Amino acid sequence: MSNVNQNLLDQVLDGATMTQIMDSLAVVEGALPDSTLTPEQRSSLNAISVNNKVFAEEVLDEMTTNPNAAINTAYNKDSLANDLAFFEQIETVTSRMLNIVQKLDDLKRVAGHEAYGMATGAYALYEALAKSGTPGAQNSYDRLKVRFAGQGGRPEDGEENAS
Repeated sequence: MSNVNQNLLDQVLDGATMTQIMDSLAVVEGALPDSTLTPEQRSSLNAISVNNKVFAEEVLDEMTTNPNAAINTAYNKDSLANDLAFFEQIETVTSRMLNIVQKLDDLKRVAGHEAYGMATGAYALYEALAKSGTPGAQNSYDRLKVRFAGQGGRPEDGEENAS
């Protein structure tokens, strides 16, 4: 059992910090082109692998260093260059955002673990106090025990063991 007195995170973000974070996310979202895919498009559009990205870069290099009128008429090398540059920019932002999401997930896990650990510890104390007849404890225990109803465990006084 973990130490309920160990609290790695004992803080709350103040309102100004939450506003700053949410405003910054809005700036990021607002700076991106307004384009979303349908579920069908997500499954049908090709993702680009490392090898395919290198290939696209090599094609751009060929279009730039060996201008063939037929190819450059059919395919716009500036559009290809823009797509590759934008892909790299988004890849950089995505990598940073995934690091932030991992940090947020870790912080959420620690906070949730600590909150639930303290809550179950306090619940066990309410249970013990209720069983010992401490005034006021029974009402709290009765309200909180609903969380564990139907999960097995030892039967309450007067209940039959459903084994």
